[in-house]
Amino acid sequence: MKSISIQFHATTEELLSFIVTISSEFSLIITMMTLKPFKLEIVEGELTLSGLASKLEEGDLRLILNVSSPDVRSTSPNRFLDKNPGSIVLDIGDLSDLGLKESSLSFMSDDKTKISIANRVASRLKKITKSGAIAVNPINGAEAKIRSHRYTEGAKLKYDEGVKMLPVAGNSIYKFSD
Repeated sequence: MKSISIQFHATTEELLSFIVTISSEFSLIITMMTLKPFKLEIVEGELTLSGLASKLEEGDLRLILNVSSPDVRSTSPNRFLDKNPGSIVLDIGDLSDLGLKESSLSFMSDDKTKISIANRVASRLKKITKSGAIAVNPINGAEAKIRSHRYTEGAKLKYDEGVKMLPVAGNSIYKFSD
């Protein structure tokens, strides 16, 4: 079983560009999944920044990429993934007054065709990101290097402007070195 898990920070604009490029190049079908309230919607036509932003306002957003048309008759995220094995999942971290939340790309399958595409998608993500960050506990100042954490140029610019880089869970914040 092949699994991929990449945690990173990126701006919404960068994520949109990445998704549009890879979905077109690899002929992937995009499904928008809002988590609270749970809702699925296959993207018809071109994904736009305003469409992505409006979904982010509705709640936590995942973009699911599939090589074939997914079964969207699900009542929960786990049931959707059970019905659509080999989906590439992109959790979108949004920018708010609190900071820029972490995004992630994940995949799990034993299907050779899906593994090949997921590996190429992950490789593309790695090409537009740098690795290495420092997690900082805001209460006691303790720091830990997170070599596998990645970030884009846009996220680094936001960081340099003073925007906090937030994790998906927990209270630590990320620092990016020069």
